[in-house]
Amino acid sequence: MKGVIIENSIRAMDFASKERKRRLRFNPSVVVVGIVLTFSVFFVLSVLTSTDNFKVQTTQFDTQGQFSAPLNIAFLTDLHVRNSTSQFEKLNLIVESVRELDPDLILLGGDFTGEDTATTRMFRDELLTALSAFPTIAPTYAVLGNHEWWTANDWGAAIAGMGIQLIENQQRSLTFEQGRICLRGLGDTYTGHYQPQSFTPTCTGIPITLTHDPLAIESDDQSGLYLAGHTHCGQIRLPLIGAPWAPTRASEEYHCGVGITDKKVWLVSAGLGTSIIPFRFGTDAAIEHVILK
Repeated sequence: MKGVIIENSIRAMDFASKERKRRLRFNPSVVVVGIVLTFSVFFVLSVLTSTDNFKVQTTQFDTQGQFSAPLNIAFLTDLHVRNSTSQFEKLNLIVESVRELDPDLILLGGDFTGEDTATTRMFRDELLTALSAFPTIAPTYAVLGNHEWWTANDWGAAIAGMGIQLIENQQRSLTFEQGRICLRGLGDTYTGHYQPQSFTPTCTGIPITLTHDPLAIESDDQSGLYLAGHTHCGQIRLPLIGAPWAPTRASEEYHCGVGITDKKVWLVSAGLGTSIIPFRFGTDAAIEHVILK
């Protein structure tokens, strides 16, 4: 009897073990949870590693032989610097990356601050001092973004005091060894500061327009190359879906990257900082290295 009992117990244990193995081999809910957890881990890691990273992105535009040699422009927009040590370390890296490019011209597309009015007031002098490094590298021109208009009414004078030339609602002929450009600045449409302005006959050279919100590109009727930011290319771009939202009333073709019509060519940058939520997904922060050849 004891042998039978032991044998039956072993068979029962074998059956239970096989049943457990069978259940472990396929459990749909476990598989789904595993996939979700894996995706979540990769998403979080992507977010954490991409927030403060940036790249140098080179885009070339053909001027049909109007320059004797390539003209190098560093275009930076949407720094959105926050009041933290890591943010200023990142800004110092950005400055050094621009220095290594050795550009002929630096253009700043606005949204220097990433803080609210009160916090911006606390650290703006430190931010302006950091920005003053750009004019020591090359002539530097800027327009204001919505965050400047939201946080103070004297940003134009403040950056001018740092050697950065405000070009908003102005235009200027700039002469380089390679050739000439006519640089025009347009105000930010997002805050209602856009004013139509034709290129004047006295402003000669390749026409380049610097602005913040790309709606100005779509709204304006002048020819030439346009540089804008503001959208962050959506900041979050999902597979297949793309960016669910971008802070502009411009048509989607003006939200990100290079575009062309019969009169205009444009580059809308993803910018260098983040807004509202401090992370990116599916978009890369970038210094735009624009080469006119």
